Amino acid sequence: MSYFRLMKGSIVWIILSSIILYVVIIIFSDISKISEQFIHAKIELVFLVFGIVVLSHIIKMFRQKELLHMLDEKITLKQNFVIYLAGLSLIFTPGGIGVFIKAHFLKQKFDIENDKSFPVIFLERFHDLLGATTIIFASLVISFNWLSASLVVISSFLVLGIYLLISNLDVFSFVQKKLSKIKFVAEKLPKFSPNDSFFILTRPKSMTKGWLISIAGWTLDSLAVYVGFLAFGIDLGYVLTSQIYFTSLGYGILSLIPGGIGVTEGIAEYMLVKQGLAISVASSIVIFTRLATIWFATSVGIISTRFAFK
Repeated sequence: MSYFRLMKGSIVWIILSSIILYVVIIIFSDISKISEQFIHAKIELVFLVFGIVVLSHIIKMFRQKELLHMLDEKITLKQNFVIYLAGLSLIFTPGGIGVFIKAHFLKQKFDIENDKSFPVIFLERFHDLLGATTIIFASLVISFNWLSASLVVISSFLVLGIYLLISNLDVFSFVQKKLSKIKFVAEKLPKFSPNDSFFILTRPKSMTKGWLISIAGWTLDSLAVYVGFLAFGIDLGYVLTSQIYFTSLGYGILSLIPGGIGVTEGIAEYMLVKQGLAISVASSIVIFTRLATIWFATSVGIISTRFAFK
């Protein structure tokens, strides 16, 4: 499958690119000052950050379980968790498209066809976008920022467009045929036929449940980032911290660069420096945040993939 070729061919160079980027940031921001920031970070809060991140993923795993249940597919909690974590192994891919590797595991292990697994995974990504957009929008009421407001506008159009696409089988079928003619896209997505799964998952009750679970999960993510800030002795308030985190993450995803490397870090540092933080402090927080979120998830996902294969 293209997923495995993608995993083998991309992980190494993406990780190397990330390391090079962080080395450049560290050198530019003054190695000694950044080292000092990490040395004096409150270790008890650092452990708390990872605990909250794990809890966030547990909640998102329940979202996957609920979506599968809506399609009358029931697998145990443990199996759900392993499959969910395995999907994180390729979360760094452009737009997080690599999480569709879960479709392979669901087919091989539980005989769940792509006609069901693909809509579930797609809706997970959709709810991620919807949930994050909701949180940024809410933060603007308290702390307005043009950069964040622009992202909300862009994301809102994406959410509306995607919803109209997946809630109408005729439109979806038309778009799918067009995309299948594009070799690059056709190679990356699982093969499946338009069916009622999207219709079931986009019913008002289903959408509301997925949306609320997503907000709960992303709220914990932003809480983890806020605690991470506190670990470095910085308190910008939960709302502003969440806004900075989701805004930088959102633009990184929209860039379609693997893991948003460079874009996410650059925007986060820009917004932190605008708040009056020294470049060395901003760099330390950004590096720690990225390690505790996407790279921690990727590492756990790679380890979990071994269990998924078994």
